[in-house]
Amino acid sequence: MKKLGFALMGLLMISSTSAFAQASFGVKAGLNFSNMNAKYAGNKDDDAKFKPGINIGAFADIAFSDMLGLETGLNIETKGNMYKDKDEEEVLGTKIKTKYKQTTNILYFTIPVDVKLTFGNIYVLAGPYVGIAATGKTKMKSEFDGHEDKHDESLEFGNDEGKSNLKRLDAGLGVGAGYEINDNLGVRLGYDLGLSNLLPGGDKDNSVKNGSINIAATFKF
Repeated sequence: MKKLGFALMGLLMISSTSAFAQASFGVKAGLNFSNMNAKYAGNKDDDAKFKPGINIGAFADIAFSDMLGLETGLNIETKGNMYKDKDEEEVLGTKIKTKYKQTTNILYFTIPVDVKLTFGNIYVLAGPYVGIAATGKTKMKSEFDGHEDKHDESLEFGNDEGKSNLKRLDAGLGVGAGYEINDNLGVRLGYDLGLSNLLPGGDKDNSVKNGSINIAATFKF
C-alpha cells in the first residue's frame, strides 16, 4: 500500500507540473579529462595525472520558465587516472633510458539531476549525480634500455576489502555552463566532483574519489 501511495503521489506531481513544464530532448558527445583524488595513510597522492577519455549521452531538458529548468539523462563516460615517468642515466659510459606509464580506465553509466538557470543563450547547471561502474582495466607499460613490457589487469568492483579494487557505486556533485549557438547546437563545459570513497574498507585517511573535467557538443531535437 505504501508503495502504491508513493507511486500515485509521483503521478500526481508529474501531471501537476506538465501543465506548465516544457520538455525537450537531446544528445551530447565530447571528452573527459579525469583524475582520481587519492589519499593513503593520510598522505595525498600528487603523482597521478589527468587522463583523457570520452563522454556521450542523452538528456531531457525540462523548462519551468524562461530562466528555471531541470536537466537529467544518462551518460556513458570513462574516468580514471594516469601515471607517467621517464628517466635517463649513464651506466659505464652508456646512456640507459627508462619509461613507465600506467593508465586506469573505468567505464561509468552516470545519471545527473541538475538545476538549470538560463540567461539568454548562456546557461549554468548544478546538481548531484549517481554513477555505476560497468567495467575497468589498468594498463601498465614499461621500457628499459629499449626493451618493452606490457601488462593489463582487469579491475574487480565490490565492497570486499580483500578482493575488490574499487566500489562499483559512485556519487557526487556536478557543475557546468554552456552556450546555445542556435536552437539545436550548443557547447558546454563542466566539472564532476566525486564525493564517494571508492576504496573498499577506506576511511578519512585512505580514500579514492573521482574527479573529471568534461567538454561536449550538444544537439537538441
